[in-house]
Amino acid sequence: MNLPANFPLKKVMITVVSVVIVIALIITGVTVAVNGKAANATVDVEQVSNISTQYWGDQSSTYGNATSDFVQELYPDKEKAISKIFVKEGDTVKIGDTLLQYDTTKLQLKVESKELEEKKKKYELKQAEKELTKLQNTAPYVEPVIPEPEPEPTPTPVPESQAELYTEITEHSKPFKGAGTEEDPYVFLCTEDAVLTKGFLLKLLGVTDPRATPTPTPTPTPSAEPTAQPSEVPTAAPQPTVTPEPTAEPTTAPTEAPTPAPIEPTEAPTVSGMAWFKQMTFTKTNETGGESVPTPEPDFTLPDGPFVARFEVHEQDNENLPLVKGWQMDGDKISAGFFNEVISEPDDIQMPDLSNADPGISYDTGGSMYTAEELQQMIADKKQQIQDLKLNVKQAAHDLEKAKLDLENATIKSTVNGVVKSLTDLDTAMSTSSPFLVVSGGDGFYITASLNESLLGKVHVGDTVMASSWENGQMYEAEIVQISDFPNDNSDYYYDGSSNPNSSTYQFTARIADADGLKNGMGLDITLQAASDNASNAIYLFKAYIRSDDGGKYVLKVGDDNRVHKTYIKTGKTIYNQYLEIKSDTLTEEDYVAFPYGTSAIDGAKANGMEENTDENDGIDARGLEA
Repeated sequence: MNLPANFPLKKVMITVVSVVIVIALIITGVTVAVNGKAANATVDVEQVSNISTQYWGDQSSTYGNATSDFVQELYPDKEKAISKIFVKEGDTVKIGDTLLQYDTTKLQLKVESKELEEKKKKYELKQAEKELTKLQNTAPYVEPVIPEPEPEPTPTPVPESQAELYTEITEHSKPFKGAGTEEDPYVFLCTEDAVLTKGFLLKLLGVTDPRATPTPTPTPTPSAEPTAQPSEVPTAAPQPTVTPEPTAEPTTAPTEAPTPAPIEPTEAPTVSGMAWFKQMTFTKTNETGGESVPTPEPDFTLPDGPFVARFEVHEQDNENLPLVKGWQMDGDKISAGFFNEVISEPDDIQMPDLSNADPGISYDTGGSMYTAEELQQMIADKKQQIQDLKLNVKQAAHDLEKAKLDLENATIKSTVNGVVKSLTDLDTAMSTSSPFLVVSGGDGFYITASLNESLLGKVHVGDTVMASSWENGQMYEAEIVQISDFPNDNSDYYYDGSSNPNSSTYQFTARIADADGLKNGMGLDITLQAASDNASNAIYLFKAYIRSDDGGKYVLKVGDDNRVHKTYIKTGKTIYNQYLEIKSDTLTEEDYVAFPYGTSAIDGAKANGMEENTDENDGIDARGLEA
């Protein structure tokens, strides 16, 4: 921002600084006020034990009948072997007297067998869940899309060949490139069966042809005898230049002057490895065998060597297309092994590209071979299998618990005060499906009712149940003296709506100590208390003393400074619709907390009423109710 030259910058700075100072003073004042309010505030507190309760487990209801003549009957069990019987027919027994002892060895083996069965069912369930996860993560098979055939690319036009194609390389053959050096050799375009003439090879090697064309002289008469020297060129009379054929006899001129015969060199250069040397001359004899015809003067002649030449064979005999093969010769370093085919080194092996694979060929698509519909059906079947396996696991756990109870109850004791009415042998009792031992009681009243199989292991012999009469309205306390080892044939006695109607029920018997007002056959409503594993150790705090904010649930707990401080807690389940389980160790029954609502419920407020919570208030919560 551009300010005018006469703008009062000093005043702006003073204003900004003043605003900052005012804001700082406001914040400081608010903080002091809040701290002062907390320091001066006082809040009433209550001990946790006065505003909490304990939970001993879930309650379950059932129905039974009172009877004055209770009979204890023992039936034979194929899975149990009796090791000893302690009574005989006619004996008088009391509650708690030992009647017989089962063999614990067989019962222990049964427990171990049930443990293995439970582990097996759990393993099957775990495997089925893994298979379900695999099916849910499997991609369905999709028919591969056949790609549209790509149009043939327009071929790039190849330039026409500008080089001359040779089947025979002579000293007059013109290379299409090169300077004849080792770095830049002469390059000739030739066919695969091309041959090299002697004239070319002599040029390549830099050797003078001893039969080259004689140089004419002004002397009209030729010398009588031409002198042949290995290193000299023979001379002849001034006659027209003729090129003798390698096998032809020298011809005479039209005049009578003799024409000297071609003189062979005393030493000819030897070139090894030339299987295709071709004898050439510089004249051609006419087809009639007459006088020789002069060869036309060539347009190009290679320079005298030595030089380096390369011979290449290309596709379609075009030097612009890829090289098929080639070889190179150096006039200074020629050898018999000069001919070498050009062979490209193989490229790295590549995996075939399946993007344009033949649709008629089966190849891996990266997924399964199941369609989406098949996968959905397999997933549904697997889920049903898992549900069945869960029931099997539950049944195996129940069977294991029952086997453990049988082992614990291997010693059978009398549940009534009475007389051993009958004692028969096991075979007779087994064949007639009748009890082999019967104890008949004659004193007091008993309750006969049923409990759900889910309560096995939670309700035990010796537990207390409460019963209420429909007829007289009185409450009775009874002690469980027996729980049957076998499920009932039906569930007529059990009507608890919270239980599974498909589950089994087991008969139990409870003895009523004070049976005033009861009559034989009177109907009773019975309440059972199912024990909980950690019920006695948990604290269930009255929900009104728990508050929450963005940090979670908390209480105002009294600290060592005798002031309340916000303390966050972990909570569990709710019981009786008004108590919340405290799962964290930050709160005990000896601690004090404040009601977290109201103007005085401030973090840091002074605790009031700790000294007033004397023993006379024990068991009374903050609302004046018994805990």
